[in-house]
Amino acid sequence: MSLDINQSFLIELRDKLEGNGFTADDFKISTSIESTESLDELILQITYIYHKNFYFSFVLNPSGDLKKFEISPGKLLSREKSYGTFADEFLTMEITAWLKRLRREMGNSVVGRQIKDTQEKIEEIEKIMEEKFEEVSESYFTKAEGQKLKDKLDELEEKYSSAFDKSEELESELKAEKKKMHQEIELLKDQVQYLTKKKWATALMVKLVNWCARNPQAAKQIGQSAVKTLLPKEIEDSLPTSLLPPRDENN
Repeated sequence: MSLDINQSFLIELRDKLEGNGFTADDFKISTSIESTESLDELILQITYIYHKNFYFSFVLNPSGDLKKFEISPGKLLSREKSYGTFADEFLTMEITAWLKRLRREMGNSVVGRQIKDTQEKIEEIEKIMEEKFEEVSESYFTKAEGQKLKDKLDELEEKYSSAFDKSEELESELKAEKKKMHQEIELLKDQVQYLTKKKWATALMVKLVNWCARNPQAAKQIGQSAVKTLLPKEIEDSLPTSLLPPRDENN
C-alpha cells in the first residue's frame, strides 16, 4: 500500500496556511515517494503557486514521524534544510514562521531588483572610468578645483532640497533623506582633498546613481545639466543616459 496523507492532516495543513494575507488556495500541496533500501518515505511539498521557488517541504516516514525539512525562503539563506526527527508542534511553528518570511521576501523583492540594478550600474561606471581616464587623472585636484567642486555640490544639494519640498512624501521620510544626502555630500566634499581625480569621479558617480534610485522624481526635476557640471571632461559626453538622471523636465 502506497504512502499518502489522510484527509484530516490535509485539512490541518490547509488551516495552517491561512494568515498573513494568504489563503490555502494560494498554495499547492503535493506528495511524492522517496525510496531507500530499507523503507519508503513520503515527501510533502507546499508550493506558493505564484512563485514556485518559494516552498516548504518535509519528509514523513511510515511511522508518521516528521523528518527532514527544506524551506525557501529560509531564515538567512534563500533555501535551508533541517535534519532530525521533529515534534508535530514544530511543523505548526515552522509553517507560521515561513509564511511571515514569505510575505516579507515578496515585499523586499522590488528592493532587491533595485539593488541589483544599482550594482550593475556601478560596475558599468568602474569600467568607463578605467577606459576614459588617462594616467594623468591619477593626480589630485588643486585647491581651486576642489573649492569649485564643493560649491557645485552645495548647489546640487540645494536643488535636491527644493525638489524634496515639492514632494508629496511623508515629511519624516523627506527629513531623513535630506539628512542622509547632506552627509553624503559632505563626504564627497571631504574626499575632494584626498582622492585622486579618477577615484573621486567614481565616488561621485556612485552617489549620483544612488540618489537617482532613491529619489527618481527629484532627480527628474533636477535633470542632467546640474549633474554634468560636476563631471570631469573625460567622461562628461561619454556616459550612457542610463547612468544619468532623466533630462530636465523643461527640456
